[in-house]
Amino acid sequence: MEQNDSSDSTNKTVQEELWDKEKAERHAKLTKMASRLIYAPFARKIVRNLPPLDNRSVVVDLGTGPGILSIELCKLLPKAKIIGIDPSRSMLEIAKKNADKAKMSHFEPKRGRAEEIPLKSDSVDVVVNQFSFHEWEDPQKGLTEIFRVLKPGGSLVLRDFNRDWFFRWRLLFRFFVSMIGESCEDHLEMFKFTLNEVVTLLKRTGFDEIKGKGKGFTFFLHAVKNKEKIG
Repeated sequence: MEQNDSSDSTNKTVQEELWDKEKAERHAKLTKMASRLIYAPFARKIVRNLPPLDNRSVVVDLGTGPGILSIELCKLLPKAKIIGIDPSRSMLEIAKKNADKAKMSHFEPKRGRAEEIPLKSDSVDVVVNQFSFHEWEDPQKGLTEIFRVLKPGGSLVLRDFNRDWFFRWRLLFRFFVSMIGESCEDHLEMFKFTLNEVVTLLKRTGFDEIKGKGKGFTFFLHAVKNKEKIG
């Protein structure tokens, strides 16, 4: 009986790994298709909102997925070190392949999650996060971790789906989702936060100089860690 339990457990683990790999590959294809429309413009927007970075600068793409945003940042910031963090091994393998194919040697994939960032305190100049904030298990803890790893004066640039927009345009959203043969309920979790709710979390964490825009489908936030290190 114990042998069967062990076998069932092993089979379940294998199935989960296969499912994770298949899901990662599907997501990677969709992300690559959207790179020119979404990721490249966002990378340019990030750089416009930052002070000049040098070859000692460290930029973290938190929730890097297949690494598309990281690669766009590598193109714009050739002297900076770009670290792509993701909890999925499959995603990181795809990200590494994509970066190697694009010949971006200053990209480093690293496994981790927002609530436990595998980096030293005060070691990062910029953290960027796009479309994964709503997936975090504990958003407040994740922001606290970002605050920890950022150098004093470091920046967080965050973009996610806007719940305020969804409430106004939910019928239109339902229509478009149904057109691709999916259920709207499967996508409701994307619209978990409003701009003001995230601003409140950022202030509670200790960020200042918070700037945001959130009238459309997504909201955009730029927050700075206070330059005076909190003891």
